Amino acid sequence: MARRSDATFSAWPARLAAIAVVGLALKVAIGLDGTFDVFLDDETIYLDGARHLGERFLPLAESSPLYPMWYRALGVFQPDPLKLYFLGWFVLTAASPVALYALARRSGAPLFTAVAVASVWALSSAATTWPFVSKFAALVLALGALASTYARDARVGVALSSAALSAAAYARPELFLPAAGFAALVVAWCFVGLARGRGRRRSAALAGALVTALPPFLLRAAFGRLSDPFAYGRQFFAFGQHYALNVVEDRRLPLDPWTSWRTLAREAFPSAESIAAAARENPEAFAWHVKRNASLLPGAVRDLISPLPHEPGLLRAAALAALIVTAVWALAGVAARRAPRLPARLLRWLPLLLVVAVTTGGSALLVYPRQHYVLPLTFLVLAAVAAAAGHPRGPTPLSRTRPARWLRGAVVALAAILAAAVPTARPGALPSLLAPVGPPPAPESAQENRATIHALRRLGLVSLPWGPPTPRADWMPAVVILEPDYSRGVYAFDRFVRVEQWQKTTPFWQFVRETWTNVIVLNARLKDDPRLKGDPDFLAFVDGTGEREDFEMYPVEGTSVVIAVRRGLLQYASVQPNR
Repeated sequence: MARRSDATFSAWPARLAAIAVVGLALKVAIGLDGTFDVFLDDETIYLDGARHLGERFLPLAESSPLYPMWYRALGVFQPDPLKLYFLGWFVLTAASPVALYALARRSGAPLFTAVAVASVWALSSAATTWPFVSKFAALVLALGALASTYARDARVGVALSSAALSAAAYARPELFLPAAGFAALVVAWCFVGLARGRGRRRSAALAGALVTALPPFLLRAAFGRLSDPFAYGRQFFAFGQHYALNVVEDRRLPLDPWTSWRTLAREAFPSAESIAAAARENPEAFAWHVKRNASLLPGAVRDLISPLPHEPGLLRAAALAALIVTAVWALAGVAARRAPRLPARLLRWLPLLLVVAVTTGGSALLVYPRQHYVLPLTFLVLAAVAAAAGHPRGPTPLSRTRPARWLRGAVVALAAILAAAVPTARPGALPSLLAPVGPPPAPESAQENRATIHALRRLGLVSLPWGPPTPRADWMPAVVILEPDYSRGVYAFDRFVRVEQWQKTTPFWQFVRETWTNVIVLNARLKDDPRLKGDPDFLAFVDGTGEREDFEMYPVEGTSVVIAVRRGLLQYASVQPNR
């Protein structure tokens, strides 16, 4: 009875700390909800891929097919695509600090360091890092690493982390080849165990080989051609876009690199269709690109783990102090110990961390150190550093003393105070002991993309037969929307066709008629596009001094956006809009 009471007394701080971390994660996510706009392009393509995976040319979604399947699963509970977008963000954001705490603790982290890294992550800019696919990949990797800590045999533990890496490769395509190579090494290691082991070890080696080898084959069978990360020239597409971004930022050009990337990339790499070909074609420009990426990498990591802008200085200082204490504790502990220097459970998924580190470093240098590229690695590194502070053989006699127990109680109290003190980005969303800094966020009605989506919905446009007389015209959608992003139509219509501004190679009105465009979203990005802003017919259409044919103009309240809709489409609307 006494031993059971002692065990319960030792466990309650960890349980209460976990509750405090969950509360903090939920509070941050609830307080951020509604404070930022819908981000189009990448994230919206993934969401749309949940409906059209394999049916449309969606290279981003098709090279990361597991993530659209995540949206499809959530869609069972929330069919509205606009609400689904924010539901996906909320679940991933709230779950990440909790997963980080669980992984750190299971890997041997003391209570203080586990709470510290989870709290720093909850308060960091990782909460709003976009696109959200990297959070999903980080959680997949964390679940695999967490599962490996429960394995009794080292081979099974490493195999579980390899299976997670194989799954994450279907969300982050740069992991695809490293995951295949890692799986091959783990299978070879397991075969060595099969040849040399006996009894239980032989069974563990066989289980490890199956756990490693089955996921790649099952995923390949499930997604087929969608699993190719190099499909549609995606590799050079990403490289070219980010090379253009570096050029625009370095030269301070008044261009949108995402829509003008091909022109800028082809100036340096006229015929390259891969990253390797680009390096051979223009080594000097390629080396400049890599060197600039290397200089930007530390800033990307710093910005990722920095507290959110609304957090007051006290919390910023506390987050920095927690990171420093955790890092010093881990370094001092590793340096002071004899082998083994790291906890056994951490060693189970350390190979996974090394593979992700090499892959992330390569992506950051060759493409660009965007925050979401370095997010999964930063997440795993924080868990590993927290765990490295723990003793390799688990709790020591010193940790069972009464002062150590009360110290853990103090950590729990600090975690609870932090959860109570942290302010929400939406003032008044939840009570807090501290007030947010900076101006309050813009209301949802003034967020440009969200307001435009609601305005399109209010127009009551419906999907009807459209297009030139062809045998398949009976199922074509009525809405043909010209817009500079992919795509407000995902949230406003069941079916639509998006016309991209870079398709324009003819005068404005000829382009509109040839593409059967009947909805135009006139925002700053479209107006500033070099293909359109130099066209006098387009400029006259925008300012009303020239031909508008039968387009009706509908300003989006609270924004600078104007929606132009053909009168012929409006006649089918369920509600006639006000002029």
